[in-house]
Amino acid sequence: MAIGNIYAIAAVAIIGGGLFGFDISSLSAIISIPEYKCYFQSEPVPEDHADCVGPDSSVQGGITAAMPGGSWLGALASGFISDLLGRKKAIMVGAVIWWIGSTIICASQNVGMLVVGRVINGFSVGICSAQVPVYISELAPPSKRGRLVGAQQWAITWGIMIMF
Repeated sequence: MAIGNIYAIAAVAIIGGGLFGFDISSLSAIISIPEYKCYFQSEPVPEDHADCVGPDSSVQGGITAAMPGGSWLGALASGFISDLLGRKKAIMVGAVIWWIGSTIICASQNVGMLVVGRVINGFSVGICSAQVPVYISELAPPSKRGRLVGAQQWAITWGIMIMF
């Protein structure tokens, strides 16, 4: 059975890894901008919008922790999902879940919507972070396996670093 070009398959996974890295660390680039601070401010917004302080620390902590919390749940569920659907379809399900979470985050009208969207995105990150390396290793010949799986993890790390 022909698999296709393993480098092309791995390239898509590597690009996806970089995008996951961006998504994981995206909040670090956003929490300091005035628009975020004023929109999600815990106290009434000043009329001049100059002194917005953003959500208080416990709310900001909840917003930030929503992504890794969802990732934890997604990693736990990823084995069951891939056993049920197979790795390729589990990764596709993860991509659809990520799209749903991103839509909710983009449409966020309040902190609750933002947290729910981040939990959903985290769930997707958990599924795909657990399944993509295994999928690549299953497809790759033994002589290239470590290089391709390592490149995918390397892309995640670069995505995190670039976003910071």
